[in-house]
Amino acid sequence: MKSLSKQRYSLAKLSVLSWSEKVLLVRVFAVLFAYKCLLLVVPFRTFLSSRSRIEAGEALSEEKLRRVIWAIQVLSARLPLGFTCLVQALSAKWLLKNHPTIRIYIGVQKTESQQFAAHAWIVYKDKTILGEQLNQVFKPILNWN
Repeated sequence: MKSLSKQRYSLAKLSVLSWSEKVLLVRVFAVLFAYKCLLLVVPFRTFLSSRSRIEAGEALSEEKLRRVIWAIQVLSARLPLGFTCLVQALSAKWLLKNHPTIRIYIGVQKTESQQFAAHAWIVYKDKTILGEQLNQVFKPILNWN
């Protein structure tokens, strides 16, 4: 019974969204899903070696940045499809048109139980905007824009 009320609550929240927010969620879902599938079949080095066209003169609005990050976070939290931090970071980079000030970082750490852990996050103007881990410190081993 509780799950039914949760579904109704989620649908009610969805109905409150504007048309442009709904379109953005569909677009972001498509990109997240595409990267999820690509990472399953294409070697990761392909993403590093591919050079996308970066238009230096194009300004990145704070509103667009905020909306894209919001959509990625909402979909990743609510859909049980395993949109990992790497999928989210690659999607954000693509959705924000590969803007040169958006950087993807990949870092590693050893946990307290000596397990290896890796994480990806997005930095914009020296501030982490997606994938911030407050209680964990990852040593960056790779970053690119």
